[in-house]
Amino acid sequence: MTTRISEVIHQWLGWCPNAQARVRNAEVRPDNEAVVPSEGGSFKARAFHWLGLFRNQMLLLSIWFSIVGFLLLITIGNANLTMFSYGLLAGALLSVFQGFRLWKTMNEVLESGAIFLTSLYDKTTVLIIILAFMLPTILLFGASPAMNLTMWNAGVAGFICTLFWVNFLVVWLWERKTDRHMQSDGLMLSVARGD
Repeated sequence: MTTRISEVIHQWLGWCPNAQARVRNAEVRPDNEAVVPSEGGSFKARAFHWLGLFRNQMLLLSIWFSIVGFLLLITIGNANLTMFSYGLLAGALLSVFQGFRLWKTMNEVLESGAIFLTSLYDKTTVLIIILAFMLPTILLFGASPAMNLTMWNAGVAGFICTLFWVNFLVVWLWERKTDRHMQSDGLMLSVARGD
């Protein structure tokens, strides 16, 4: 009976409960450098390296949020281009502030080594981001009885469309200026090995 159950599990999941666990030996570096695969190798290794670069992560986030923003504008934003443009402006202004913070953080990484990505979001940054969302809502809904949720949705669509593009541009410019590449595993930001 147990053998039959393990065969069914293996057949469905490609996993066997009686199999021995694999042990992977990770390469440890004393100077906290992350191990990045070389340019050669399998497609999986190259894809992992490409996705590990911070610039590429920002590019993918920019594309994703642009698509979401345009879909939001078209569907529940009633294609209100005026509010969309106001959202683009607000997102660009907040992005410029975040861009300065990001530039400073990347310089710290270059000088001091890897840091947590959460250090980009200190109390001041979080407060400014909350105000960027809440203040226009309170002002627009309180000041104008003609303001409705479709207008607000169009503004949010513009806001999120531009938010990550400025950060991508900042990372790209910083890497060109310093001739270094940043990498991130989602938790830490560090200089890519080989730079």
